[in-house]
Amino acid sequence: MSSKPYQCQRCSRGFARLEHLQRHDRSHTKEKPYVCVQCPKAFTRKDLLVRHERLAHQPEASPGSNQTQTPSPAHPILDGLDTLASVVTNHARTNRRAPSRRSPHFADGLPAHRTPVVVAQLPNPETPSAAPPTPLPASDFGYSLSGLPGSYEGNDFTSFLDSVPLPSHPFSPAFQPLPLFPPLQYSPATDYEQPSERDHATETASTPSNSVLPRHGAQLPSLQPEGYQSSPKARQPTGFVPVTAQCRDKALRSLADYTSVVPDPSLPSRHALSRCLTGYLMGFHDHYPIVHKPTLDVDSMSLPLLLSMAALGARYSREPDMSMRVYQIAKLVTLECFRRVFMSGTMPSVNVSNDKDTLELLQALLMLLAVSSWFINNPPYHEAMSFRSSMATLLRKDGINRLPEFDGTWTSWIHRECVKRTKLIVCCFFNIHTIVFDIPPVILTEELSLDLPCTEKEWQAPRADIWQVARSQSPGEPNIQEALSALFTPNSGMERFSSLGGYVLIHALLQDIWLMTKAGRLALSRCNRLGSSIASTPELVATEQALERWCQCWERNQESSIDPLSPHGPISFTSAALLRLAYIRLNADCGSARQLQTWDPVQIATSLNDNLHVQRGDRLTRAALHCAHALSTPVKLGIGFVAHSQVALWSNQHALCSLECAVVLAKWLEAVTGRDPDPGLTEQETRLRDFVLEMVMEVQHGVSREWLLATNTRLSAAVARLWARLFTADYIWEMVNLIGRSLNSYADLLEQKEAGYSEIEVGNR
Repeated sequence: MSSKPYQCQRCSRGFARLEHLQRHDRSHTKEKPYVCVQCPKAFTRKDLLVRHERLAHQPEASPGSNQTQTPSPAHPILDGLDTLASVVTNHARTNRRAPSRRSPHFADGLPAHRTPVVVAQLPNPETPSAAPPTPLPASDFGYSLSGLPGSYEGNDFTSFLDSVPLPSHPFSPAFQPLPLFPPLQYSPATDYEQPSERDHATETASTPSNSVLPRHGAQLPSLQPEGYQSSPKARQPTGFVPVTAQCRDKALRSLADYTSVVPDPSLPSRHALSRCLTGYLMGFHDHYPIVHKPTLDVDSMSLPLLLSMAALGARYSREPDMSMRVYQIAKLVTLECFRRVFMSGTMPSVNVSNDKDTLELLQALLMLLAVSSWFINNPPYHEAMSFRSSMATLLRKDGINRLPEFDGTWTSWIHRECVKRTKLIVCCFFNIHTIVFDIPPVILTEELSLDLPCTEKEWQAPRADIWQVARSQSPGEPNIQEALSALFTPNSGMERFSSLGGYVLIHALLQDIWLMTKAGRLALSRCNRLGSSIASTPELVATEQALERWCQCWERNQESSIDPLSPHGPISFTSAALLRLAYIRLNADCGSARQLQTWDPVQIATSLNDNLHVQRGDRLTRAALHCAHALSTPVKLGIGFVAHSQVALWSNQHALCSLECAVVLAKWLEAVTGRDPDPGLTEQETRLRDFVLEMVMEVQHGVSREWLLATNTRLSAAVARLWARLFTADYIWEMVNLIGRSLNSYADLLEQKEAGYSEIEVGNR
């Protein structure tokens, strides 16, 4: 007889007990019969309601709990580190059978995007309930394995991997645990010299309400928000874009007007143009939605935009030679068009806001910028730098924040939203250059006063009536400056933003971090002092508070998803990677040390090895946990599989974030795997190190823990190699391959260090 006689009719999953099937069935129907009597929240399971009441409300007022509650400690500390202890072994493999404490904060079945507010350490179930809990040190953090299906035993890494199911097909959402952290306490003391007592002022400097920082750092699909239903057909491939013979003939006639700069005008066939435009919509558009796809009309498109879009789309359709040919023509035509705009006598009336051709000229420049930013020669990346100045000039010519009038019609709204999105995404792309090449931003966020973009439901509406319904249900878009102020203000009342709005805001926060880092470095150099270039502690805490509030708004947006194939697009998925980058850059000045502008993997690796310095402490450990978490699901799914199937869905920004993840994690491992670290390893450092050890041993079959820990560079090199394998396939963009080669070169340097240490030891003998 089958041990699971009760089978779900929707997904064919079997269960041993009827109540388990009924509970599972509610995950399909989204029924939430259990309602909290103290707040409007509802849950699919009673145990989730009980847990919510225990954590979110006063323990003594929890009607759903029959356990004796103990007084809260003087300083609320999360007991979540024990959760990480149940993921990995506390000590060497020989001690694996030693009992580990089970965290009472396990959120069994809780969706990973939901983050409970933990205000006190709950009693250990293995101790008498009358005994007061012993608070953990203030430096502890948690690693919550919320939302994992199945029975998780929690006693070793194998059990952890078993609890993360493989997707049913390559693009299914894959469940992945998300790390959770308690608030940081502000103190001018060093990380290893925390005072024994903290006053009330110190507590108020921590993150708001002592809430747990949600982390959406997955690079692969994860649990979706409540109400989101994913299926293999959630997003169908974009339809083919036909280019008629008449459209191509019209483009040829327009091209004849540019014979002074294009002496031999020619265009690909209409079938080739169709492939290229389809490649644009399938590859680039969803990451940077600046054209309105439901009303896109190729016949009415200006020549610069048509050619630039085709050049960019040819990259995604894997036709690099055609892309280069069209790019060269598009560049000459677009720059000549730009020159004519500024030499025309009607300059004041020709601007991005009220002139369609000028708007499409700015969009064409953005697409040329997107092609040329990621190659050393074909095309050369320095051409992207020249496009930046032209784009900034167009933005400033009629006012960065100027928008066309809105008369209430769908057509008017489309034009207004296109203008707004184009301007904001241009500024975001400028910020990507700041991240990649460590150059000053062309436009500062403080110069912008536009409203944030609308929801994807409004933007993707195919008809005016559907748009009207979606718009009537939308709460409206906040102004970017008001939204940023709300992120830095406790209890600001901002509830949510759209997916693209969140993307714009996380780029704004990254720009703040870059400016703070540079200001700190400049201040140190002016004083002729050595030390960290990271911003001062009060500024850092304020920025981390803003990042936490950004996470909370991200969660409230029903369109948010850590799935590149979400029906609402991959923008929130990319924003999650940028969030991880923001936390990393609060701890290490990676931008100054990367030297990506050299395009030399050896030089990049050498610069990272020599110029990136990290210092052990709580914040660095938190950043390292981000990095380790980002690697966990590729390890589960298989590095090779992810490299050849999943990475193609990612934005280039994921590769940039992964480079810093790999190096920061390797630097941290170097610091904690030495023979006699001073000071000794903290409990969280030991457990996180063991977690990384188990991941490497999962991939490198046959290696032992003792061999990996024989030197302080061997484990670091192994981790760098794992990251490198994700970015060494045949990718569209040269920059992505450069990142993979640089990580391999960095691993080579670490292995050379190890060889040098071995020679020194032999000589000493």
